[in-house]
Amino acid sequence: MKAKKRYMMILSRLMLIAALATISWQAIIRNGAGIDVENGDKLLHFLAFAALAVLVDFAFPKSRFGLLKIIPLVLYGLAIEYVQSFLPYRSASSGDLLVDIVGIAAYMVFIPILQRLPLIQARWAV
Repeated sequence: MKAKKRYMMILSRLMLIAALATISWQAIIRNGAGIDVENGDKLLHFLAFAALAVLVDFAFPKSRFGLLKIIPLVLYGLAIEYVQSFLPYRSASSGDLLVDIVGIAAYMVFIPILQRLPLIQARWAV
């Protein structure tokens, strides 16, 4: 079980780095990824930060998902909005930051369900 948990941690860290790079890039380019639905931007923010929450939690499994993991995620969302405020083709939005926080909270809500999934139970194994 320990080997599986270590493998999951290393893979999660690599995926976290890739996700942060991709999200940061998409946040600063002129025409970032979009979904052609109403409020597609908000949906992307929600999905991105829910995924980041999962990856941060799995990348650092020795601590529970609490303020030490949540605060850096929120600060990252704030940093994205701050940078976008200086880009003429982007705009900062408190609504985006709020949706980022909702994405993080959604992960927290689903943790008890995820703990029951055999494929990822190793994350919470002692």
